[in-house]
Amino acid sequence: MGDSTGSMFYMIGGLLVIYFVGVGVYQLVTWIKKKWKNRQ
Repeated sequence: MGDSTGSMFYMIGGLLVIYFVGVGVYQLVTWIKKKWKNRQ
């Protein structure tokens, strides 16, 4: 049982990391687009 809970923990951790990276990239892209529009 200990091994399965460990793999579950890593799976959830990986999903969280991917989610936060995706949100960060999205926020960065929208911020760059806003700044780019303001420059024009």
